[in-house]
Amino acid sequence: MKKSRGSLQKEKMAEELNKKIKGYKTIGIVEIAGYPSESFERIKKVFRGKADFVYANKVVIFNAINKAGIKLSEKVEEVKMPVLLLSNEDPFELAKEAMENTTFTKLKSGEISQMDIVLPSGPTPFPPGPMLSQFSSIGVKTKNESGKISIVSDTTIVKKGEKVNEKIASILSSMDIRPKELVLSMAYAYDGKYIFGKDLLYTKKETYVNDISKIFNAALKISTDKGLINKYSIKPMIKKIYIGVRFLSVNRNIVSSSNARDILAKVINGADALNKVIGGK
Repeated sequence: MKKSRGSLQKEKMAEELNKKIKGYKTIGIVEIAGYPSESFERIKKVFRGKADFVYANKVVIFNAINKAGIKLSEKVEEVKMPVLLLSNEDPFELAKEAMENTTFTKLKSGEISQMDIVLPSGPTPFPPGPMLSQFSSIGVKTKNESGKISIVSDTTIVKKGEKVNEKIASILSSMDIRPKELVLSMAYAYDGKYIFGKDLLYTKKETYVNDISKIFNAALKISTDKGLINKYSIKPMIKKIYIGVRFLSVNRNIVSSSNARDILAKVINGADALNKVIGGK
């Protein structure tokens, strides 16, 4: 069956993208659904010289990664609006850069607030008029001050985790309040060996290292206690056996060059204790 012009074009684009992918160490899949274009343009400037962003059809991205034999292609379907990130930087460093360059935008009606939203007391830019009734409708007390609407006291209009209604979204927009924090979302990244998900990528390095350290120490304790020999447990096991044998030999007065002083100290302590008992009589 003859392929359509569109299919042939997508195949060509996938081939070209596949060639481009091969020139980079790190391949990331970025989710841009719900990410304002102005914010994305700003973040692209932050990453200039560190990463390239490639816009393409989801099918094209899938085929390009798949042709490279990378299982990351399986993750493309999970991302609503994927953009390819290509870089020679470590994926964790890229995620760190993203976290350090957050931006804020306005909340839309129906969205969940990430924080408590408080309207501060004091004058607003609005003259008395329709805005008075809008403030009143969401429970904000106001007064007329120098020809402007002034909020009487700090008022929490939305709590963290609550849904923003249309009235509140409209007022926040009018006041140019931007409470929604945006972080570039790298849904998945491949570093040439492993595929990392967002949860791991956006974990702070210190937390990640501490967690790995705790897991390693717990595993080392189990292997040492159970007598499971490996390159990590062999030294602690030898030390544990040595301490046990030394304690036993001292306890049973089995003299050797390594424990002679311990046994002598034990004898002296015993003699001192006996002397006190006899002397007490």
